Amino acid sequence: MQGRTIPNPGDVPATLLMAMAFLSFGLLAILRPEKLRNAMDTFANSRKQGAWYPYRMPIPVLRLAVRGVEIGGAALFLYIAYVGLYR
Repeated sequence: MQGRTIPNPGDVPATLLMAMAFLSFGLLAILRPEKLRNAMDTFANSRKQGAWYPYRMPIPVLRLAVRGVEIGGAALFLYIAYVGLYR
């Protein structure tokens, strides 16, 4: 069974920080997808050489996928911060 918890005002700074992190990563994916692909390539090759990772998607698909996830995550954390402040 799942309990319902309401965020308290002490959670707001952390949620705003997470929203900023998601938003900045999303903007990086929109503005400089090549840099994002290089960073993901370096990370993936450090773990397992030659494996398939999502960074091998074409740039427009990578841009769309990461933009949707990151902007959605930022919106979720902003909503959590709003609930923490006003409830």
